[in-house]
Amino acid sequence: MNRIVIFFVVVFCTISAVAQNKFSSAELRRLDDELSRVAQYDKAKFARIDSLTRLADKSRQDVGKRQRLMMDIAHEYATFISDSSLLYYSRAVDLAVSRHDSLSLTAARLGRIKVLGVLGLFKEGVDELTAVESDGVPQSLRTDYLDAGRQLYSYMAAFAQSGTYYDQYTYMLNFYRNEQIRSLDKTSPLYNEFLAEHYYSQGLADRAKHLLNSIIDVVPDTENVYARAAANMAIIKEAEGIDDEAAYYLALSAISDIKSSVKENTALQKLALYLYRQGDIDHAYTYLTASLSDAVFCNARLRTNEVSRLMPLIDGAYKVQLDAKQDNLMIAITIVSLLSIGMIVAIIMILKQMRRLHQVRLHLKEANNIKDEYIGHFLELCSIYMDRLDNFCKVVVRKITAGQAEELVKLTKSSKFAEDQHKLFYENFDSAFLHIYHTFINEFNALLQPEERIDVKEPGKLTTELRIFAFLRMGVDDSAKVARFLHYSVNTIYAYRNKVKNKAIDRANFEANVMKIGTIN
Repeated sequence: MNRIVIFFVVVFCTISAVAQNKFSSAELRRLDDELSRVAQYDKAKFARIDSLTRLADKSRQDVGKRQRLMMDIAHEYATFISDSSLLYYSRAVDLAVSRHDSLSLTAARLGRIKVLGVLGLFKEGVDELTAVESDGVPQSLRTDYLDAGRQLYSYMAAFAQSGTYYDQYTYMLNFYRNEQIRSLDKTSPLYNEFLAEHYYSQGLADRAKHLLNSIIDVVPDTENVYARAAANMAIIKEAEGIDDEAAYYLALSAISDIKSSVKENTALQKLALYLYRQGDIDHAYTYLTASLSDAVFCNARLRTNEVSRLMPLIDGAYKVQLDAKQDNLMIAITIVSLLSIGMIVAIIMILKQMRRLHQVRLHLKEANNIKDEYIGHFLELCSIYMDRLDNFCKVVVRKITAGQAEELVKLTKSSKFAEDQHKLFYENFDSAFLHIYHTFINEFNALLQPEERIDVKEPGKLTTELRIFAFLRMGVDDSAKVARFLHYSVNTIYAYRNKVKNKAIDRANFEANVMKIGTIN
C-alpha cells in the first residue's frame, strides 16, 4: 500500500514539475518556424500599405479622404518603418493645415509624437507634445493625447535607465498612464494593460498578472496589445525569479511581433539574453541578430542601442563556440581523412591480395592441369613399357620355343635396345617436366653468367646438364639416384653439377636458387 502511495506522489510531483516548467524546446521550434515566415508576413504588410497608397493616389481631389488615408498609411508604418510613418504623419499634418481642420491636425501631430519617440527624437517629441497641449486637446482626442505622452516618456525613461532624469521621465510616464486609465473604456484590453502596469508599479503583482492573463487568453496573438501583455508578464515572472516562465512569455510576445510585422520590439533581444545564460548560444545569436535586423529596419534607435549593448557579449560567445566547432570540424576532417587514407591503403592491399590470390588460383589451376597431364604421361609411359614388356616376353617365349636362344642373347645384349628405352624415358621425362615447370630453362639460364647460358637446340627437350638439375628441382638431390635414372656414373653426375655451378652468378646459393624456380611469390 505504501509503495502505491509513494508511486502516485512521485508521478504527481513529476507532472507538476513539467507543468510548471512552461518554457521548452516546443516554444523554440514554434518561434523558429515563425521566424522562417518573416518574409511572408512582411510581404502581406507591404501589400496592405501598397493598397492604401494606391487609394491615396486616386483621392487627390478629395483632400479629406486623402488625409485620412495618409493617417492609415502612417499607422501601418508606425512599428514597421518609423521613418516612413513620420513622413506620412507629416503629410497628414500638411493636408490638415491646408483644410484648416484642427481636429485632424491634432490627431496627425499626436501620431507623429509617438513615432518621434521610436526614432529617439525625444526633444522634438516633447516640443510637439508641448505645442499640442498649448493649443488645447479636444475631448475626442484626449485618449490619443495621453497615449502619445505615455509612449514618449516610456521611451525616454527606457533610454535614461536610471538617475534624476529617469525619475522625472518615470513620473511623467505614470502621470499620463494614470490619466489614460481614467479615460479608457473599462472593458477594453488597453484598460487592462495600463491598469496592470499601474498595479505592478505599486507592487501588486498578482493583480497585474490577473489582468495580463485576461488579455493573453482572449486577444488574438496578431494584435500588438497581446505582444505587450506577454512582454509585461515576462517582466513580472523575471522579477519573481521564474526565468523559464519569463522566457515562455517572451517567446509568445516575439511570435506575436513576427506575425504582425512589428519591428519595434524587445522580446527577441530579452529572450536571446535568457538563452545565452542557459548556454544556448546558437539560438541566442540567431534571435539577437534578428532583433538587431528589425531595429535597423524600423530605425528604432532605442532598440538598436539596447541590442548593441548585448551584441558584443553574445557575439563573442558565438565566435568562441564557432571557433570550437571549427576546431572540432578540423579534427573530424583530419580523422576522416586519415581513415580515408587508411581505407584506401587497405583497399589497395586487398586488391593486391586479390590479384595475388587470383594468380595463385591460376597457378594452382595450371599446376592441377599439369599434374593431370603428368599423370597421363606417366600412365602412357607405363602402358608403353607394359606393351614392350609383353612383346619382349612373347619374343623370348617364341625364341626359346624355336630353339633360338643364341639370337635371344644377342638381342638382349644389343646396345640399341637399351638406347631406345633410355631415349623413350628422356622424351617422356622432358615433356612432363617442362609442362610442370615451363619457365625452367629461362629461369635456370638467368642464374648463370650471360656467356655461360645453355643453348637448347631442340625445343621441348633438356640437355644433360638441365636434366640433372631438373631432378634436383623435383627434390632428387642424391647424385646416386640421379645417376641410376640417367644411367650415368655418380662421378659423372658430380662433374656435371660442379661444372654448371662454376658458371653460376651466385655460386654459394646456386642450388638453393634452382629449388626456387617455378615457385609462386
